[in-house]
Amino acid sequence: MTPSKIGNRKFSDSLEYIHTHSVDVEHRIIYIHSALEAEESGVDFKMAVNFVKNIDYLDSISNKPITLKMLSYGGCWNYGMAIYDAIKYSKSKTTFISYAHARSMSSIIPQSATRRLINKHCDFMVHYGTYEDGGDFRQVASGLKFTEKQNDVMINIYASRCVEGPYFKSRGMDHKKTFKFIKNKIEKLTDWWMTSEEAVYYGFMDEVI
Repeated sequence: MTPSKIGNRKFSDSLEYIHTHSVDVEHRIIYIHSALEAEESGVDFKMAVNFVKNIDYLDSISNKPITLKMLSYGGCWNYGMAIYDAIKYSKSKTTFISYAHARSMSSIIPQSATRRLINKHCDFMVHYGTYEDGGDFRQVASGLKFTEKQNDVMINIYASRCVEGPYFKSRGMDHKKTFKFIKNKIEKLTDWWMTSEEAVYYGFMDEVI
């Protein structure tokens, strides 16, 4: 086999690996999205398991920076937080890039990264997650109370990064005031929609690509 054919085979194998496993090992890039054979289904069990495996594998090789590229409209809180924690406690510095849309859970996950970038035409949206439950009134009441705690965890995650954003920093607002502002905004608007530039202005992201 000629060198050129060997090179093409290596390229083909590498590309197939990226499409199959959503990780480019050589360039330390992880792609976060729904299964390629399905329509976009949001953050779910499969996405979380694949991601944790991929970031653990890259961390086992070295602690060089990792790039994360996400396309997802949101999804499950628990599986999203599994991804969030894996990024937050990675030994490698991470650059997160959101494209298409960063909504709901996919607006929370970027907050775990060292650096947060957003594509020019990517929209950004934050809100309280959907809650569904069943059982008697005590079970439903218990679930609602726990969900309220999760909502505060979410807002605290946002506030911890947004407090350094242009809007809050220019007004000298501390974490407590930033938390209150974000909470009031969500409760007033239900869905707080932002352009990529607005997401940076409020400190949810660091830079528009």
